[in-house]
Amino acid sequence: MSSLTEKVVATLSDEIRRGALRPGDRIPTEVEMMKQLSVSRSVVREAISRLQAARVVETRHGIGTFVLAPTVDKPVQLASADLSSMLDVMAIIEFRIDVEAASAALAATRRTEQNLRQIRSALDQFESELERGSTDVTAHDVEFHLQIARASGNRYFFDVLSQLGRAVSPRTRLGSAEIAELDHIELLRNVLSEHRLIYRGIERQDPDDARAAMRMHLSNSRERLRRAHALSHTNG
Repeated sequence: MSSLTEKVVATLSDEIRRGALRPGDRIPTEVEMMKQLSVSRSVVREAISRLQAARVVETRHGIGTFVLAPTVDKPVQLASADLSSMLDVMAIIEFRIDVEAASAALAATRRTEQNLRQIRSALDQFESELERGSTDVTAHDVEFHLQIARASGNRYFFDVLSQLGRAVSPRTRLGSAEIAELDHIELLRNVLSEHRLIYRGIERQDPDDARAAMRMHLSNSRERLRRAHALSHTNG
């Protein structure tokens, strides 16, 4: 988790501990937090995702994000900060292949129209960034996968992916030298095409297609990372 994200998480957590924000209170909006803490929207969203995964807050769509009462439950700890090596990243992708393939299949069966709109929104925002020539798509990539997990109707898929944070978008673990070896825009266009196939399977409510598309996407991600890492070390 980035230092800026940690700053937002720490600020909100401290306000909750001090009682400035109590169970049932609505936390500041994304725009308010962006102004107060001088951070980007993607940082705020990632921080909120972490707090949601820890069951500190919950988001009620169209209303806001609210503080939850403390529980004795402790969520699975899969902090993305622990992914210190490329082997760790590759292992996480292998773990995600079966987990997210199952999640996508369930999403195709159980998704609501609202779920579909949320998945589509993340997909459209990813595409809009690419059309502007930007590679700052990590938040939209993460959101796409999280919304599919939410649409599965099984909260444990969402909990696990939320705990992983930015590891859901493993390209963030590539160093600058490895990124330099890639046509980053072209790589992201490939990712976008794969996301579209997953979305279509879910939209058509075809669990087999959704499962296969997600498995192909994550297998391709693993191979792209392996090649980039190997190329960087060969040229270095």
